[in-house]
Amino acid sequence: MSIISHLLSIRTSTYLTRNILQSTCLLSQNRFVSSTLPLSNKPDTKGSTLPNALPPSEKKKAKYNISWKTVTVTVIGAASLMAFIYYLDQRKVANRRKLQRAAVGKMAIGGPFSLITHEKKPITDKDFHGQWLLIYFGFTHCPDICPEELEKLAEVTEILSKQKNKQKYPFQPVFVSVDPERDTPELVSKYIKDYSPHFIGLTGTREQVADMCKHYRVYFSQGPKVGDDYIVDHAIIMYLINPNGDFVDYYGRNKNAKEVANAIEQHMNAFREINK
Repeated sequence: MSIISHLLSIRTSTYLTRNILQSTCLLSQNRFVSSTLPLSNKPDTKGSTLPNALPPSEKKKAKYNISWKTVTVTVIGAASLMAFIYYLDQRKVANRRKLQRAAVGKMAIGGPFSLITHEKKPITDKDFHGQWLLIYFGFTHCPDICPEELEKLAEVTEILSKQKNKQKYPFQPVFVSVDPERDTPELVSKYIKDYSPHFIGLTGTREQVADMCKHYRVYFSQGPKVGDDYIVDHAIIMYLINPNGDFVDYYGRNKNAKEVANAIEQHMNAFREINK
């Protein structure tokens, strides 16, 4: 009997538990439905708004609303502009420092001189101040090398003449004879006119020419004579002098006219930036 009673009690408990759970579920469903239904069939005209309309307070906020995308784009644009300006400033500073370091490391080339022009006028280094000089040392009886280098000097002059409006200081090509015994002003004048009307030719006594060559470290030596003819061995270099009279750069036979002109233009631009 006790076993039967125990089984009956378990069955009864299970039945009651199931009924309670069902009742709970029904109650929850009723509450959910009632919460979703309107309390009255009459529309609430006081508190109702259109689906897409905003209350006045929200409209005021929306008027000044700025998206994060707009802020991000603005910040990135401003930062890029500042970075570009900073880059340009640093590049100018770097060019100035580079030119200053180069000037410190250069050999002591150049100095005072006193010679005669192809027009028979005395001239000194001070007369060339305020000009860019490209100086070539040679002689009028040179068979091959000097004509090649003077043709290159004429081409450099032609290239730079197209840029003269951009430069503050004029460019002047100069030919200096290392054969003063034969190269008179009249002969130098006739010789340089075959290459360019812009050339200035210089000559002088042997002492004057030797003194200038010493300052510019230009080697020259007269070879053995064959009758009245002889060759002068000399350094084949063009020297660039800035408007202050200072040596800037030199160019050998390995540089063509365009390379020389481009290098000179870079020096001109750097000099202009430093002396603004």
